[in-house]
Amino acid sequence: MTRPPTSRDLARLAGVSQATVSRVLTNNPKVNPDTRARVLQVLKDANYTPNALARAMKTGRTDTIGVFMTRVTSPFHAELLDEIGRVLSSLGQHMILWNIEHDPEEAIAGVLQQRLVDGFLLTSATYDSKLHTMALASGTPTVLLHRGIDGLDCDQVVGDNWQGAYDAGQYLVDAGHTNIGLVNLTHTGNTSRDRDLGFRAALADAGVKIKLGNVMSVGVSHADGHAAATKLLSRKNPPTAIYTVTDLLAFGILDGARALGRKVPDDVWVIGFDNTELAAWESFDLTSVEQPVHAIVETGINLLRERIADPDRPTEIISLPCPLVIRGSTAHHR
Repeated sequence: MTRPPTSRDLARLAGVSQATVSRVLTNNPKVNPDTRARVLQVLKDANYTPNALARAMKTGRTDTIGVFMTRVTSPFHAELLDEIGRVLSSLGQHMILWNIEHDPEEAIAGVLQQRLVDGFLLTSATYDSKLHTMALASGTPTVLLHRGIDGLDCDQVVGDNWQGAYDAGQYLVDAGHTNIGLVNLTHTGNTSRDRDLGFRAALADAGVKIKLGNVMSVGVSHADGHAAATKLLSRKNPPTAIYTVTDLLAFGILDGARALGRKVPDDVWVIGFDNTELAAWESFDLTSVEQPVHAIVETGINLLRERIADPDRPTEIISLPCPLVIRGSTAHHR
């Protein structure tokens, strides 16, 4: 039986130094992509499987990222989680998921202090949550994805929710709508806030006022959207268009409108936000502002890897475009 290859053997086969092999094994982002690919091919050809425990003891790294998320069954969060898993897997890294919706704060605090992972991805930050402050206090590299916190000294990658919402509002007023409904969220966070304020700003710039009775703050479920549509569309002078801050609420609004016998888009236009996979289904055919999930995840994970490699680097806040995707729920006017 031949002995397993050593890192020295692998370095010789790949034509690189032992240090370079070590950097590839620890997913160091500073390795040249072509060099990384060559070393990984040598590892594959040699059927080399490093001992994870030995590597962790030697390097202090686990090659594992902790992901904190709420509402993992919602269409958007399911897509976000799937993309995080895909990108981490492509980098040879692993993921531990904590569904913080059901975990008490003290349990989360214990997890943060155990140093089980190399870094944290927080996808559900809100102003009234202590999770982001506890994560940063733990000393573990942390990046906020999808939802950011204004003024927080932490790497953050978000969509430009304000501009995306503004474009949705401008689209409606350009099409001649003046009696417009707005369904927003009751919870705190700059994502839902910006999706609200950007939309209001577009209408204000066009001289269109939102009636107080046409604004509803609700929870996050399909049922909440359904109930909002029932109330808005049962009014004596119902809105001719309804914008809401998530696709899941928009799906509920579409179903609520149909339950009342209202035709979309003949009687009412509907716009959501996120552009989840379900939005393109024929049963919904939803116009929606796209949340660039792939770009957010890829950029965020790259930032986290850089933070792990260099904990003292300056923090970055990156905002990515959120384009409006027009479908049948708004009659394809542009």
